[in-house]
Amino acid sequence: MTEVPNDDDKLNAMINSGGDIAGGAVGAAIGFLLGGPAGAAVGGASGPAAAAAIRKIGHEATGRLLGPREKVRVGGALAIAAAHIEQRTKRGERLRTDGFFENRHHGRSDAEEVAENVLLRSQREAEERKIPFMAYLIGNIAFNSEISAQLAHQIVKAADAMTYRQLCIMKLAAVSDNYALRETDYRGQGRFDKAQYQILYECLDLYQRALINFGGEVAFGPTDVKPKSMKLQAMGTDMFNEMGLATIPDADVAPIAAHLSR
Repeated sequence: MTEVPNDDDKLNAMINSGGDIAGGAVGAAIGFLLGGPAGAAVGGASGPAAAAAIRKIGHEATGRLLGPREKVRVGGALAIAAAHIEQRTKRGERLRTDGFFENRHHGRSDAEEVAENVLLRSQREAEERKIPFMAYLIGNIAFNSEISAQLAHQIVKAADAMTYRQLCIMKLAAVSDNYALRETDYRGQGRFDKAQYQILYECLDLYQRALINFGGEVAFGPTDVKPKSMKLQAMGTDMFNEMGLATIPDADVAPIAAHLSR
């Protein structure tokens, strides 16, 4: 008689399917989520709470009807989030203790709801390079009590609406001093090649979302973008930190910087 897989078997299979996205994080994630008390105990008393929250949402995800690539995306996001929490707790960092992991809403915790939000959006994310940074939201917000559940959901919603290149632009805004970016705006410039103006529109979109600024100057259109003055602000800074955008490869940022240098 064929043995029916239990919930943990299904979760194990889903996490393993995410190897295309998560790479080496898969093994650490399985140990943290499915390795029993020894696996989750690395975070002390709160380690099991974090593992339980992600594990519960993972179990729910395995029960949904997912296409083959959707399983890869959700499995990858789960693996990266769990491995990131395990890595931080092994370094001695402590998870937040403000009730984020406690059951509140119909038997669900804020941690579960934020994790589910991230996984649902990762499931549908065609730009798979975004998924590790979406997953970092689960792993980093678990440690930061200054990010309320409400702000976390707002960040997830904003991140979902952005392109991967916009995430790269946010990193560029954070490290703009490392690049020889154009110091003036583009007013009066008659022609733009497509490679350049599409980046200007994405910069303008970030400005209109109040995630970046141009040194206090108002931007009404793409020609008002001032690359060298571009800085993160407010929720843009929170997104940069909680999504781990500092880890975006410089090779993905450099081509954007090149277009914004002329």
